[in-house]
Amino acid sequence: MTKVILAIGLYIIALSTSAQRPEETMANEEEQVKALHAEYFQALGSGDMDALADKFTFPAAFKGFLEDVVVATDKESLATTYQALIAAAPKASRGETNYTEVAYIRPNVYMLTYDYEQFDENDTLIHKGKAIYFAKKVDGEFRLFAVF
Repeated sequence: MTKVILAIGLYIIALSTSAQRPEETMANEEEQVKALHAEYFQALGSGDMDALADKFTFPAAFKGFLEDVVVATDKESLATTYQALIAAAPKASRGETNYTEVAYIRPNVYMLTYDYEQFDENDTLIHKGKAIYFAKKVDGEFRLFAVF
């Protein structure tokens, strides 16, 4: 009986140890997620929907300024979703990022939180909000799978 309890205890310890991510790996992955977000933002700002779609894995969920959560299943539905998101968003002439945090969720899955402010052409604050992006590793590279 003692051997069974000892074996179960060692098994639990082995499982908990294998589930932990080395700090160096997590830091590297956090930087990859930040780089993915920067590339996403560049593609969005340039209006390049093909480059934007390349940052996603499908299906992907979206909320943003939309009334309901929308699920894009491919590049075409992603482009349609972003047309609706852009139409529903405040018409800002510039924006500022106030804070970005990347949080580990589970192996190969991260959440990036982004606080921002948007201003009109008179430099008046028209919207202050938070966006949350979920990314997971697909075929060795991080891809977005949800934007809220």
